Amino acid sequence: MARVEIEVNGRPYKVTCEDGQERRLTELARYLDRHIAELAETLGQIGEARILLLAALTVCDELFETRGRLAAAEERARGVADPSAAADRIDDARARIEQLAEKLKDAG
Repeated sequence: MARVEIEVNGRPYKVTCEDGQERRLTELARYLDRHIAELAETLGQIGEARILLLAALTVCDELFETRGRLAAAEERARGVADPSAAADRIDDARARIEQLAEKLKDAG
């Protein structure tokens, strides 16, 4: 296990991580620290626990939003990549066209 010193909200923390993950952990800490700095600029120093909580909630919100967009994109991709889904759409369109043709034939 590797040991890394990160700084969040002006305070140093010594944390451990898997060997080789030091750079990633440092990047994550910097990302969190930027969120904290933005909140502190807006709200002032409202206490370490509260500002850390708000930053964590902000990052979770980003994560959930990104997961939602990813799920929607995957769903759209499945519809395009799934031949049976495409065939179903074609069958539905064909049925609607046939219904319209019958209505037009009956109306004429």
